[in-house]
Amino acid sequence: MIDLRLIETFIQAARRESFSGAAKALGVSPGAVSQNIKALEDRLSTRLFARTTRQVKLTPEGQRFLLRCAPAVEALGDAATALQEDHAAFRGTLRVTSTTAFGRSHVLPALTEFQTMHPELTVELSLFDGFVDLVAEEFDLAIRAGVLPDSDYIARLLLPVTPMVCASPDYLKKAGKPETLADLAEHRLVGMRSNPSQRVFAWEFEPKTGRDPIRHEVTPCVVVNDPEALALSIVHGAGIGQLGSNLALPLIREKKAVHLFPESTVQSRGIYAVYPTKRFAPTKLTSFIEHLAETLANRPDLVVQS
Repeated sequence: MIDLRLIETFIQAARRESFSGAAKALGVSPGAVSQNIKALEDRLSTRLFARTTRQVKLTPEGQRFLLRCAPAVEALGDAATALQEDHAAFRGTLRVTSTTAFGRSHVLPALTEFQTMHPELTVELSLFDGFVDLVAEEFDLAIRAGVLPDSDYIARLLLPVTPMVCASPDYLKKAGKPETLADLAEHRLVGMRSNPSQRVFAWEFEPKTGRDPIRHEVTPCVVVNDPEALALSIVHGAGIGQLGSNLALPLIREKKAVHLFPESTVQSRGIYAVYPTKRFAPTKLTSFIEHLAETLANRPDLVVQS
């Protein structure tokens, strides 16, 4: 077996193309680096560096050795880091941000239960519907709704969401039930506004051809910027609105709302757990995501059954 200290010395020198740079990184003398490199070359019976008075360069053999050994040494370091992380996995603070309505109803109960299971862990929940820079604001995790764009973040789908057009029974009794999308022009509509862009969201329906949902622009008489406010407006008879299935299904089950155009619903959105890309995500983070996912998996009443 080759002493791992020799290989680590080689990697540091190879990446810096400098024995003195490697010595500084390792906290040893340049002489010790030179001795370690010579010992490694003797052990391998191979010249790894071409040395001049000004610099050191990898030989072709040294380049091949670096490609093979560097990932292995990094994997060993990662394993040690993971073990240390596991030892202190559920200590410190877990900072979570979530959309307001979903955070109150689902994230907060799950986070509270998780903290009870791990009492040495401090948890923080920030409810906010706008954009959050997880890195700049030092959040470990964001719970976000919608269609997520490609990014450097890791996103895990927690709950599929189907946009559902709904109205209260009282509203339909007074105004009649629309039979086609064109009939919506004759009804009072409740819309949802995006906080960042201030635009009213278009409604989405299953396309007859193609893969992308049909986007139906609406002109509402009532506009809100909160999903729970949208649900309450519909229940109180303000008009017809399109709700996410996680909010609509409980209202339909309680007969507070009626699902319109069921044949045109499309599962186009979702609730996601989003966190920055890391080689090793902290155990407390991944464990909470699993806990939240399991909690939601036990709520089939929040998902439209196909």
